[in-house]
Amino acid sequence: MEKKISIRQVMIFFFFTTISAITRVLTPDSGIFLSKSSWFSPVITLLPVLFLIFILNKIIENQKDKSLSQIIETVFGKIIGKFILLIFFIHVIFFTSFFLRNFGEKFISSVFPKVSPLFFVIILLLFVLFAVRRNIESFARFAEFSFIIISVVFVIAFFTVLVNIKLKNIYPATYYDLTDIFKSSIPLISLWSILTFSLFLGDNINYIGTFKRTATKFMLIAALFNILAMISIIGIFNAETAKHLPMPFFMIFKSIKSTGLIQSFGTFFIILWAFADFIMITHFMFIMSKIFRTLFSTGEKTANFFMFPVAVIIFILSYFIGENIIDAEYFYVNILSYSSVALGYVLPFLLLAVGKIRRVL
Repeated sequence: MEKKISIRQVMIFFFFTTISAITRVLTPDSGIFLSKSSWFSPVITLLPVLFLIFILNKIIENQKDKSLSQIIETVFGKIIGKFILLIFFIHVIFFTSFFLRNFGEKFISSVFPKVSPLFFVIILLLFVLFAVRRNIESFARFAEFSFIIISVVFVIAFFTVLVNIKLKNIYPATYYDLTDIFKSSIPLISLWSILTFSLFLGDNINYIGTFKRTATKFMLIAALFNILAMISIIGIFNAETAKHLPMPFFMIFKSIKSTGLIQSFGTFFIILWAFADFIMITHFMFIMSKIFRTLFSTGEKTANFFMFPVAVIIFILSYFIGENIIDAEYFYVNILSYSSVALGYVLPFLLLAVGKIRRVL
């Protein structure tokens, strides 16, 4: 019997994906979009995501016992369906490889600059494999507990650094800044499209409550946290300085000349980052397991067994996608971000349209 998790727990998995991105919200490529009004970009990004939630709710309305993999096969048929699932599978593998590489490189640069990133990458993958081989219900409870602690401390941290924010760095924002706001929403749009991928866990979800309401609530929370993070980064450093910093969110606490509580938050966010990446990558490994089962028509035990060679492939790809982290981020911004939008935003509309035409949704 499949273990069941709640809609709330699935959205907490997604929430950790957005939190992980806060720590790396700027890259050499996405940083060019940063301006003093960029803190408003999560609000703009929220609008298409709320419409996406409406579409996803329509898709699962009468298919609440199926995963997204099964729904895709039902709507498009086995041949086309498996081809689409193969594209999803490849995309998630590369997506996970990038974040694994990003974690290793930037964890080293911010904490242990003289240690090889391979050590931390391997350790993280081993923890992920251990979590995936256990049931998703236990992992969801762990994520739910972590969500409460991290949310509380994140809010406390924001109010702790609030006095150091310079209003001139974020204000005034007028309608002349709309172009900059739209541009700075591009990295978020591709990342938040990953919400669609969470429905691959559909046959594990106990749909007690409304998906649309729960998903909307957590998207509002994710948007709020992103706004607070951007206000902190831009308000303390200003946009021009922030776009050239490798880890701007961590640098907030290092830049404030004080001891005690504020300095300790820097250490906390290193731990938060590691936890967020662990939960996010494990979440995607569960998704890959679900896609694998439908794609190759296997059972749960077989899919779990193949997660080890998949993890090895992810590890190899994490260093294949670029000679250094700058190349890897270029690959993400210019390739993976667009495929995320295609699979996360465009496909659900096509899926719903075809499903309604064929009268299977």
